[in-house]
Amino acid sequence: MTTLGLKRLEHGSLSQRAVEALLDHILTKDLKPGTTLPAVATLATSLGVSRPVVRESLNALRALGIVEIANGKKAVIRDLNNGVLSVYFGRALQVVDDSVREVMDVRVGIETRAAALAARNRSDADVAVLRGTLIEMKETLGDASAFSLHDSTFHLAIAEASGNRLIFHIVESLQSSLRNASYQGVRAISERASLNRIIDEHTLLVEAIEGRQQDRAADLMRDHLANAMKRMGISA
Repeated sequence: MTTLGLKRLEHGSLSQRAVEALLDHILTKDLKPGTTLPAVATLATSLGVSRPVVRESLNALRALGIVEIANGKKAVIRDLNNGVLSVYFGRALQVVDDSVREVMDVRVGIETRAAALAARNRSDADVAVLRGTLIEMKETLGDASAFSLHDSTFHLAIAEASGNRLIFHIVESLQSSLRNASYQGVRAISERASLNRIIDEHTLLVEAIEGRQQDRAADLMRDHLANAMKRMGISA
């Protein structure tokens, strides 16, 4: 029986969890506009939920402009834009009790994949942008607000270098939350040595992406975000 490798849903709003799982599936499989998703029955089996829950989640994705569903046919991935995803994530962050933790959890999956794809697909121009942003981060280490702005720009540049439009749109839609998470992490640090370690983590990421080391870039991003969560007092 086909399960697609989707995570089974065990708690929270099933339809909301299904939306998140389907978005994750689209991301990790790097599905392109025009790609047809599996049938409702197959998705229901893989997620461990009923068909009505899957239909509800697909309708939510259709309302967001992420898929098209015509006359009872299978859902098809649409060409995406940042607006609908900004609305989606903005609403999601308004209703959770611990939005910083939620954002960081989302980032681990999305940005780890983004780093690997960036290492595979980056251009020389992408590397130049990353190195330029890294310099700006170094120059603003003593200013948490300015540093957090450059930090979020750095992560968005990696998403753009990935070549995956959905990843880019999701990271772009989370920009205000990314800046807030970065600001909290930097404000929690007082030692210069610890601040320099943050720069070192970003530097290693740039080197791995420039060297097209996909696995290393993914591992470095995962470790970087885990360290960021620790700096904010959030267990990874």
